[in-house]
Amino acid sequence: MGRSIIKIFPFLAIFLLLSCSNDDGRKLGENGFTFNGGFHVLNNSFVTDENIVDETPSPISIVLSNVNLNDSTAVSNISKIYFDFNGVNLEAGTITDIPNYSIQTGGAYVQNADDENYTYVDGTFLLKSSEAGLTATEKTVTINSVTENKVDLTFQFTRADGQIFSGKYNGLFTDLSSTE
Repeated sequence: MGRSIIKIFPFLAIFLLLSCSNDDGRKLGENGFTFNGGFHVLNNSFVTDENIVDETPSPISIVLSNVNLNDSTAVSNISKIYFDFNGVNLEAGTITDIPNYSIQTGGAYVQNADDENYTYVDGTFLLKSSEAGLTATEKTVTINSVTENKVDLTFQFTRADGQIFSGKYNGLFTDLSSTE
């Protein structure tokens, strides 16, 4: 009887692995952006609304990344997109007034020499609002829908040299807004 269980266990483990659903709001292979013919996965989303106390418009920022940026022991080769806009709430609509934005690949968390903490080191900027030659001539983000913890959006940025960055994200987001 014991040997039969040992023989069946690998098959049972595989069955359980395949039968479990991945319903955490991440759609691997679908969320990301296209650049220069390559696809960069973005399966994490972070939203920060600088003013959730009243109805005064304030910066709302969205960061899309291929890793959980809250885990500072994350790996290298991090891709991320950052953009912000003024608004009262995160809501459906098209945004073209995007004053701050960046797209980078190859970022990394590097362990500090003095302690066990990690520091984020920027990768290669492909697009950056504050750097000549990397600015966008056209910027569009369309938020198709938003719920309490899920956002569906598409975006397209056209760099001054004509290079187009386009992509989408549809899944859960981490709300980093604070009342402080």
